[in-house]
Amino acid sequence: MGTKNEPGAYDCYTKAGDDEPIFTLRAKDPFAWLVVQEWANHYANSPDHDHTKFAEAMACSKAMRTWRRDNVADDA
Repeated sequence: MGTKNEPGAYDCYTKAGDDEPIFTLRAKDPFAWLVVQEWANHYANSPDHDHTKFAEAMACSKAMRTWRRDNVADDA
């Protein structure tokens, strides 16, 4: 899993083409963790999936959810 200060093993910014579209999710977004979890579940069913990449995505989803819970006050 990567952060702004410490890119991870699957850092998309260094691998992306100069004109390749990229969509970034932040833990502050209330749905980011769920989107990452869903991506991982679909990825796990692909024929060429990498178990390590799947596990990292699930850990990222959990970390995003925890970070948001601990750092963002919900509007009530």
